Amino acid sequence: MITQNIPLIFVILQPEKITIMPDSTFSSFLTQGFEGVITPLVRDTHEVLVGWNLILLAAVLLLVVINKQTYPHQFRQLLSVPGGTAHTNQLLREWNPTRSFIGFTSMVSYMLVMALFAQKALVILSRDVSRYNGFDVFLIALACVAGWVVLRLLAIVVMGWLFRQSELVVRQLTIELSVDTLCFLLFQPILWLILYVPNTIFIYIGFGLLMVSALLKLVLEYIDTRLFYKIPSFYIFLYFCTLEIVPLTLLLVAGFRGVSAS
Repeated sequence: MITQNIPLIFVILQPEKITIMPDSTFSSFLTQGFEGVITPLVRDTHEVLVGWNLILLAAVLLLVVINKQTYPHQFRQLLSVPGGTAHTNQLLREWNPTRSFIGFTSMVSYMLVMALFAQKALVILSRDVSRYNGFDVFLIALACVAGWVVLRLLAIVVMGWLFRQSELVVRQLTIELSVDTLCFLLFQPILWLILYVPNTIFIYIGFGLLMVSALLKLVLEYIDTRLFYKIPSFYIFLYFCTLEIVPLTLLLVAGFRGVSAS
């Protein structure tokens, strides 16, 4: 038996003749037109990238390049402070980072990067792009981060005033500035990934990096204070609990509860 595919017909093969019969007959090939209104559905999107995000990250990166090219020796010294007290001593013998262009731009960059991360974390965890992805929310996050940084700096200044240790203030601020600079440099690739691949795993990586940086500050500040100043360990412990550990814990808990409630 031999068959051949022919559209809309079928072939019956018999021993002596071939009969071709049509499959069906249509009076009209075209169907009637559709009458109605098509309402497009709103696409559920989780895009978090906005044009000004790239401008902000590019500006921060430009500040890093300017500091690296203009003050290469000071920039390396600032990043080496977590390596030990010897690095801190060498840095403070040559210059004061709290009164320098590097220190100012590094602190501004840290606040900008942390505010952007806080906003994107809120967007991704709440899955509400239209509500939290605006520039006004970023400004609110920036104000919160700036207030947190100012509060920490004031706490260090007050501690130095209470114990009458002006040099302690400079050393503690140097440690804060150094760790914050390392933190925002490490946050750069995380933020790029968040913008182009908005996934909660990168948010949790960012939270983990924040916790590591906070723990690093605690350890470095405690070691530095115990080695160079005659301050009882009990007072240092109270300082860390009151102005370091408890506020950070409350801030994280409030943030998670706010996202869960929304």
